[in-house]
Amino acid sequence: MPLLLRLFLLVTVAILPAIAIQTYNEFDLRRSRQIEVQDQALRLAKLTAAEQQQMVQGLRQVMIALSELPAIKAKDTEACNAYLSAIQRRFPAFLAFAATDTKGQFFCDSVGGNHKPVTLAGRPYFAKALKTGSFTVGGFVLGRLTNRNIIPFAMPFYGNDGRMGGIVSAALSLDWLANEIARKGIPAGAALAITDRDGLILARYPDNGAFVGRMMPDSESSTADGQATADKLGIDGVERIIGYAPVGHDSEGLLVSFGLDKAQAFAEIERRTQRGILLIILSTSLVLVLTWIGARHFIHRPLGQLVDAANQWRLGDFGRRVNIDVRQSEIARVGEAFNSMADALEAHERELREAKEKAEEAAARITTVFESMTDSVALVDQDWRISYLNERAKAQVSEGRDLIGMNLWEAFPHRQPETYRRCQAAMSNQPTATFEIFSHRRNTWYEINAFHSSPGIAVYFRDITERKRALEVRRIMEEQLHQSQKMEAVGQLTGGVAHDFNNLLTVIIGNLAFIEDRAGDNDGVRKLAADARRAADRGAKLTAQLLAFSRGQRLNPKVIYVDHLVREFRALLDRAVGEAVEVRLNTAERVWPCRVDAAQLETALLNLTLNGRDAMPDGGVLVIETRNVVLDENAVAGLEPGPYVSLSVMDTGCGIAPEAVDRVFEPFFTTKEVGKGTGLGLSMVYGFVEQSGGRVAIESKVGVGTTVTLYLPKATQTPTIEMEAAPMQSVPEGCGRILVVEDNEQLADVTTTMLTELGYQVHCARNGIDAIQMLKSDKVFDVLFSDIVMPRGMNGIELAREAKRLRNNIKILLTSGYAEDALARHGALNEFMVLKKPFYRADLARCIWSVQHQA
Repeated sequence: MPLLLRLFLLVTVAILPAIAIQTYNEFDLRRSRQIEVQDQALRLAKLTAAEQQQMVQGLRQVMIALSELPAIKAKDTEACNAYLSAIQRRFPAFLAFAATDTKGQFFCDSVGGNHKPVTLAGRPYFAKALKTGSFTVGGFVLGRLTNRNIIPFAMPFYGNDGRMGGIVSAALSLDWLANEIARKGIPAGAALAITDRDGLILARYPDNGAFVGRMMPDSESSTADGQATADKLGIDGVERIIGYAPVGHDSEGLLVSFGLDKAQAFAEIERRTQRGILLIILSTSLVLVLTWIGARHFIHRPLGQLVDAANQWRLGDFGRRVNIDVRQSEIARVGEAFNSMADALEAHERELREAKEKAEEAAARITTVFESMTDSVALVDQDWRISYLNERAKAQVSEGRDLIGMNLWEAFPHRQPETYRRCQAAMSNQPTATFEIFSHRRNTWYEINAFHSSPGIAVYFRDITERKRALEVRRIMEEQLHQSQKMEAVGQLTGGVAHDFNNLLTVIIGNLAFIEDRAGDNDGVRKLAADARRAADRGAKLTAQLLAFSRGQRLNPKVIYVDHLVREFRALLDRAVGEAVEVRLNTAERVWPCRVDAAQLETALLNLTLNGRDAMPDGGVLVIETRNVVLDENAVAGLEPGPYVSLSVMDTGCGIAPEAVDRVFEPFFTTKEVGKGTGLGLSMVYGFVEQSGGRVAIESKVGVGTTVTLYLPKATQTPTIEMEAAPMQSVPEGCGRILVVEDNEQLADVTTTMLTELGYQVHCARNGIDAIQMLKSDKVFDVLFSDIVMPRGMNGIELAREAKRLRNNIKILLTSGYAEDALARHGALNEFMVLKKPFYRADLARCIWSVQHQA
């Protein structure tokens, strides 16, 4: 934007406050005039309303007097006609006075009997007067006696017996009302109107005949419910400032409106405003013309000299100088400053030529250093073009191409995002970027160091492939050690949880058995208890699976056919996955037998099936396949060559990301959302298969699906047909004294109750120390029944051995849900009988009976 134009804009902005002040004064004057006119209109409306209220009050008094007239009370037509005629002559504003009975039939009036029979029945004001029994003002109507426009008034009268005898009515002439308001000396352009409750015009000045009986427009009648003012367009099309005032509370909604012509009220102000605008335009034009003349003489010409000199300096002619009249002091000082700058630029140009010569010498020395380095060096300018490669770099990455002048990312199109980000940071003069990249094209690892340099960046890269391979071998060994430690820690945690959970399950199972025994004939209670007991059994199986996962629970393997197990388990799998997932079995061939824990295999199959279902939220196909395979060496990592049975579960779900596939068997790692997976399902499967001598393999592709395959060793035996043991008809009862040692109070109570009901005398100790004290007493005990895991130092195995030392003939029965490690550590695997938790009363009875009668 030119300087003169900017100066014009600045002057214009400087004038704006004066214009704004003048504008504000004009608006303030108009606002004051508006308030003044509104007050005047409201005052005139209120004055007229007061006059009309006096008239209504006077008429009300007359109507009250008429209602007390004996002739009217007695309905004396002749006397009543004479009196009403006399009243009408006194009040010429009223066209008629009349009296009717309660049915609206006239029995006397002031106009004489020379009229057709008429009735007031059906008139709203007549009905209201009968209903309220008070003075009533009607709306605009055509009088039935006078056949002229009137406002009716009504007052009930009562006979001598105190009952309502009829109505006294009066008809106010609207023509008289119009003449009355026309005599009030209304200003020119003003309008005065009186309306009824419905907004009908009763009288108006001016032009009464044109508007009387017409409905006021909505714009005027909207504020007719009280005193107010408004600027509105009148019924005659003239915009006025109107004041509204109601005619008293007993006038039944009569409203007076007095409007003053707005154009006349603001005529003088409009003339003043026009004069003000003209003066502002003239003064502004004068200021802008003077500004233009002064700016061209004092600013534009001197600045033109400065621009011409600057253009010469831009072309390298530093001998040009600026000569401005000294009397123009400010711009003259600017010219002197420009001359000083020209001197400095000339000196700087000489310094640059000398510095360039030195830089070329330094670049030659640096090039010599780069060429003697064993590392590869590349220089890249700010446009990412390669400006230099030493001989080592040409040998490593050029591959016979001439890379000088080529864009770095075109020369190496397979760049990694992290590489670009680091180089961009170095280009932005940030600290040195050091990172490593892998070249898939050359199958080589490089260590990259990118430094900021004046033309762009300098990149040093070194082949570190051998070092990376050594580090990878070390990392794999450390991960294997870490995984082993993690599995050991999880096993210890799982064992502790299983111990406490088995105690809880034993308490639950025992109490449910008591409930079933005491249910009597209540089949409902017995059924509920049986359902709860079955749930507790499932909890016990879950605990056993946790222990198998942690290698803290010995499996119960037997020789089975996997395809038979899958077919028998099919119904449960269908229910587990729901209707959205189709389960297909591919078990056509006769598979070899395997030696595995059938219950654990069922649980593993259920876990894999549920994982497949969760991977297909919108439905899909789940294929379960069994087949015989003979593996070669290294076919499956960790498996010896030989015959195996493979059990595969294949889904068509979302798949698993490549970076997560190697971690899916880690404890507590899950790819599911928070709250939808524990991360233990596949870990349990992995632990069970490993413990069974097999391996688990997984293949997955995002968007295609996942296949998990269990490889189980082929068994050399043939499965035997097992007959289901006949249920025991009764539990063996016994006798004798039993010392129960249990630190869990609830479990101790349940165990005591079981043994007491079986016929034994029971004494309890909470830990091994208390039990030793009781054994040292003179009490006789036949059996010691103790938990293996107990607090306060002494476990059940140590207690049993001390009990045998103190009392050689005492029988020992131990119990635990997690006993193998403790028995192995103390060398007691076959030393004592162990009852597994959780146990039923029948199991406890048989074990107690067995230890009592063993040799």
